[in-house]
Amino acid sequence: MTTQGWLVLSGLLLIVLGAVIRWRTARYDLKDAAIDSAWTLARGKRTAENPTELENKFNEIRNQPNWTGRATKAAGTAAGHFISQVLAVVAVVLAVAGLALIAVGTFWR
Repeated sequence: MTTQGWLVLSGLLLIVLGAVIRWRTARYDLKDAAIDSAWTLARGKRTAENPTELENKFNEIRNQPNWTGRATKAAGTAAGHFISQVLAVVAVVLAVAGLALIAVGTFWR
């Protein structure tokens, strides 16, 4: 395989890695949960049997047996949110680096 091929393949792998990181960390992102909840309410799809994603997260915290469990769960949810924000930036940087490698590999002479 030529240098061009390796650069393009490396770029594609970085883009896929960034997409996988974003996909795996999206479940911890409270902004995404809030947007999804607002969208569910706007479409009128929210029922008692179908709570929104934000309500599910709140219910997980509320259903803890005591206040220390609720505090621990809330802290874990907040920590997960902040870590997912950092990893979302990492995923974007990986995708941009992958695009740059593809561009370099495509126009290599």
